Amino acid sequence: MAWKLAYLREQAGRFGGGTASLSRAFCIPEEVVTRSPRYERVLLFLAVTLMELHGIRVWVTARPEYSAVDGFALVPGRRAVLANWVRTEALWQVDAVAGRAQLRSYLEISHDVRGQSVVEGADPETRLRALAAYLCLDWPWLVRRCGELGETGVAGVVRPRSRLLGVEAVDDVLHFLGKLPGDR
Repeated sequence: MAWKLAYLREQAGRFGGGTASLSRAFCIPEEVVTRSPRYERVLLFLAVTLMELHGIRVWVTARPEYSAVDGFALVPGRRAVLANWVRTEALWQVDAVAGRAQLRSYLEISHDVRGQSVVEGADPETRLRALAAYLCLDWPWLVRRCGELGETGVAGVVRPRSRLLGVEAVDDVLHFLGKLPGDR
């Protein structure tokens, strides 16, 4: 997860400065949610939390027609950063597009997804609560469990085999979530 944290920090710093805000759109149709095991939904939730923690605004659409669109982070007026680890032969693929026609297409998708996103809210906590509800994850359990894991850290539980992977980002996410209110 260290590579993901480094990537997010680089992209947020590189593209998120000034008046433009970095955002990320996902397509997660309802049927995918219902057939996914809880651990997959929790991992997805933690990945989105990491993005929100680093200032990347996440939008989620349930409309299946967007499932063929590669994941992208949009910096309005500048570029779209495409990142895909699905439908690629490589471990993952990243590219950036800045051409007006391509950028306009991603901007239209972003506006459409934003207009009907299942993850709404003015702040990360509200958006994460909405995402947890959409993913059928129990918010009080999630916050309590993340708080418990965050207190001890995951280094004693998870030991990546590769030196390129680390658990620091997981601990950051757990600490962040563990400090949020579990009930309202």
